[in-house]
Amino acid sequence: MRARVLFLAAVLAAAPGALAAAQDRWDEEEAPRDEDMPGRLSLTAWGGSGLDTGGGGHSIPILGAEAAWSFGGLDLGLAGYGYQGLRAEEARWDPVLLVRATQRFQTYRGLDAALTFGAGAARRDGWDAWFQLALGFRLELGPMFLAGEVGFEQDLVRFAGGVGARVF
Repeated sequence: MRARVLFLAAVLAAAPGALAAAQDRWDEEEAPRDEDMPGRLSLTAWGGSGLDTGGGGHSIPILGAEAAWSFGGLDLGLAGYGYQGLRAEEARWDPVLLVRATQRFQTYRGLDAALTFGAGAARRDGWDAWFQLALGFRLELGPMFLAGEVGFEQDLVRFAGGVGARVF
């Protein structure tokens, strides 16, 4: 737990400098938009925490990865996550596999708002249907990007941050 807090503090401390550098670059020239380019593959690593709203009230660590193909402002992807302790009495990592559709809306140069719907399955006792609705953002930094989401899933509220890259 302490390592996660230290990591989060380091990221928050570095964020203002990174955002200022990105803003300087945006002021100098207009960054190309995804709408101006053909389809592109993006890979994202996700990490975060889920808050159990189903009565348990405990926190669930989440790690995952996503591969998505961009069609302008629409991304279609496959995501795989590990949720630690979907059942409160066990601390094992349970897999969650989703097909995700993300619609991105430009709000400022390089900053997109995102609405995501995911459907798939999660393994608890057996494989159960799993759905996700997430609101988020994506900050473009050249071929790299930072992303964040607040997701609503089954009996969880998921807070996640991600780092990704457009491959081609």
